[in-house]
Amino acid sequence: MKMAIRRTAKPRVAFEDEYRTSLGEYAAGRGEPALGRAYELGRRALTEQKSLVEMASLHHQAVLALLPDAESEKHRVELLQASAEFLAECLSPYEMAHRGFQDAVKALRQLNETLEEEIKRIAYAVHDEAGQLLVAVHLALAEVALELPQPQQAPFARIKEMLNQVEKHLRRYSHELRPTILDDLGWIPAIRFLAEGISKRANLPIHIDAAVPGRPPATTETTLYRIVQEALTNAVKHAQASNIWIRAWRENLVLCCSIRDDGAGFDSSQAHAAPGRSRKGLGLIAMQERVTAIGGTLHIESRPGHGTEVSIRLPLEGNHANSHRARG
Repeated sequence: MKMAIRRTAKPRVAFEDEYRTSLGEYAAGRGEPALGRAYELGRRALTEQKSLVEMASLHHQAVLALLPDAESEKHRVELLQASAEFLAECLSPYEMAHRGFQDAVKALRQLNETLEEEIKRIAYAVHDEAGQLLVAVHLALAEVALELPQPQQAPFARIKEMLNQVEKHLRRYSHELRPTILDDLGWIPAIRFLAEGISKRANLPIHIDAAVPGRPPATTETTLYRIVQEALTNAVKHAQASNIWIRAWRENLVLCCSIRDDGAGFDSSQAHAAPGRSRKGLGLIAMQERVTAIGGTLHIESRPGHGTEVSIRLPLEGNHANSHRARG
């Protein structure tokens, strides 16, 4: 009877040891095969999430270990040159990953801009076209009402009041989709207008401390407005907050904004990873994507029972950061 042969997998060599060995082989003149291993090591480093700083430190230690074996100044120069080639090949997967990330961010930025243009078109259509149609309906009803006897005027008055409510809601929806004040006066007046409306509807105090001179680029203003809008929506719908605080300030070439509430809070570490993501989870992801698309950072700090704070930091170009035209 044949015996089954059990094959045991070879233990995987530690990354650091394999790097030193492969670098030594390439420095000893092993040619393209050894250089090819540098590329594979770079891919493995990415998979193991090793940072560039870690790679630089590892390479430095590996070169220091090889230098004592160099017999002459010429050999040391050749070793350093070979080690530079090996490191460059090892880091090439990082370069490709970085380029891919840049392409993805560019595509995301273009997508956001396209969506905002479509939102703007819909908002203006709701405000202008629907508004004009309602005016025509009001005029037509007024003409009909003139020909009716007084006892039949009451139903028309009720219809007129309902049309007024429709017009009011359409105007609010239009402003929340894309307020004209955002384009005309900037993001700070826009969030003041937004906060005022939400505060009245939800009976929730919203405190704003924002006096940033100048106006950043339109894309930055839109990003800030959308994040504040999403944060306020989450606070009202989910947080059961008693107060909300919005702050905006500038630190040299960085525009900062925070939205904080004293509500129920949540486990922020689970917000992105949970299966079947909630509306709130998707909102947090959308915030992160918007900030990433323009090179900023977003941090969410929250714990159950301790409220939530959303912090945004966006880099400003010099000509915008140095502007002193106060708006908002």
